[in-house]
Amino acid sequence: RDWSSDVCSSDLCTEDTSAPAITYGRGTRMANSAKLLLAPTFADRLRAQQPDARVVTLSLKARGAIDLAGHGGTAVTWFDENAGTFLTSKAFADAPVPAVKQFIDAHDFDKQIGATWTLRDAPAAYRGRDAGAGERPPTGWDALFPHVLKGAKDSDAQYWGQWRRSPFADAYLGDLAVSLIDAFRLGQRDATDFLGVSFSAVDYVGHSFGPLSRETEDTAARLDDVLGNLIARLDATVGRSNYILALSADHGVAPIPTAMNATGRVAGEDVRDRVEEALRDRYGATGAPYVEWNYNGDIYLTATTRSRLARDPAAVVGVQTATVMVPGVDRLLYSPALKEQSTDPILRAAWLSYLPARSGDFQVVTKRGWVIQGRASANAASHGGPYDYDTRVPVVLFGGGIRRGTYDSTASPADIVPTVATIAGVDMPKVEGRVLREALLSDAASTR
Repeated sequence: RDWSSDVCSSDLCTEDTSAPAITYGRGTRMANSAKLLLAPTFADRLRAQQPDARVVTLSLKARGAIDLAGHGGTAVTWFDENAGTFLTSKAFADAPVPAVKQFIDAHDFDKQIGATWTLRDAPAAYRGRDAGAGERPPTGWDALFPHVLKGAKDSDAQYWGQWRRSPFADAYLGDLAVSLIDAFRLGQRDATDFLGVSFSAVDYVGHSFGPLSRETEDTAARLDDVLGNLIARLDATVGRSNYILALSADHGVAPIPTAMNATGRVAGEDVRDRVEEALRDRYGATGAPYVEWNYNGDIYLTATTRSRLARDPAAVVGVQTATVMVPGVDRLLYSPALKEQSTDPILRAAWLSYLPARSGDFQVVTKRGWVIQGRASANAASHGGPYDYDTRVPVVLFGGGIRRGTYDSTASPADIVPTVATIAGVDMPKVEGRVLREALLSDAASTR
């Protein structure tokens, strides 16, 4: 539901200088925790109610692992693409977690230098074409298969960028997850455990090659193999009736903008400049900017400017009028004016995303098919719009207590937590979403 490109679109949302990294390899200056997280996660509530519960989360992104775990966990692990190493932080451990370290030491991802990403299936089996229009491969690759993982000088930023934009990264996370199921005996004790894996390669590959590319299609097919291996291990060690698997995504993606489909890119800098220009016309040039920060369509004003606009509705209209003149901008929403009761689905979605003191004062809505990016962005495709290609994602439930079937009723990824909590008997007093009772067996609630 959060299509507004706010600060949680990057690892800024987990930045915490008081929680320095604990590395499983190279040194890094990263520091991350769940300090800014305002609500307890499912894993937080599980640990509070069942102190023996084990929480293991993995991701290529700090925010992916941390926001799945919450404010603590048994093993919370992510990859730092800037340093080329896996990490945890002082927020979750005092030293490298032995089970994680053992796997990483025995499976050094640097040894995949020189590996070749080839197609999983015969070329005729793919719907996407190779080397599609507008693709922007990572440094060191062209747009044609096969892709060889290689650094400019052995293991370096070029190699790390290629590795995380390939199926090798998701396969590595899947193997790590399987090893930790065994190491921590997840689901094999008289307690409820939580395993959360944020597979990020599809996102990274999609940004570089677009959703219709052969690379994205192959990455999804190979992720299916990874999930199959994970499910097989759970079946063998836990038993299918004794676990619940939930699969979803945080967003979709827009097709690569091209002249052929009459779409394009809105530069976030252009939006910022129009806002500045409109405010200078209204209040005059002061020698200082009116916009404090611009992040992919969220416009943050200075405190003084924010206060002036709150008393000056005409200035708000002037800013909005100037901004929609930027090609590709459909509207500029004034965040303080958003209302829960709005019948406009875009306005209501924006309201759901809005958090005073954290969200932007203005939010850009692009036209259909258009994306907003920084002018220097290396991405071919992006997301962040309120349209179906960005907001329609699967919700898949599998395992104990789940009724087999496909359900056409309205659902959301926000429904996963209340549904899983109901089956696991975990009290969630404050939660968005609803229990997907149509997908549950009648005796599923609170049986585990």
